[in-house]
Amino acid sequence: MSDQELPLQALSQGRAKFMELVAGIRPDLHRYCARLTGSVIDGEDIVQETLAKAYYQLSASLGMPELKPWLFRVAHNAAMDFLRRADRRLAEPLDQASDRAEGSGDPELLRAALSSFPRPARPPAQRGHPQGRAGLLAGGDRPPPPA
Repeated sequence: MSDQELPLQALSQGRAKFMELVAGIRPDLHRYCARLTGSVIDGEDIVQETLAKAYYQLSASLGMPELKPWLFRVAHNAAMDFLRRADRRLAEPLDQASDRAEGSGDPELLRAALSSFPRPARPPAQRGHPQGRAGLLAGGDRPPPPA
């Protein structure tokens, strides 16, 4: 084996060992991420992002943290970042959308057409909070401010 192949083999072995370590945790981690995001597919993306971050951070750290709670914390933070990005993408007010519509003519007609589409359900982790994602991101365990 050449000198160039040794580091690649060591990386491959390290990755395989890491995947063995997280194999038992991965289903629970995926279930948690899917519940937070409301989507099995988005949950899988969060899990992959979490494992990539964890693999990189473990290789740079001096000690081994308690794996399960640490991975769940990394996953939770990644899911919150994902939800914040999703909120930014969906945050255009309807008034601005109707102003931008070319040839819409009548804004009321546009509103009526848009109102015929069903509103998407909030992900399971956010359904119980009266403020939806905003409440979850601000600390969903706190009660909403008085009206």
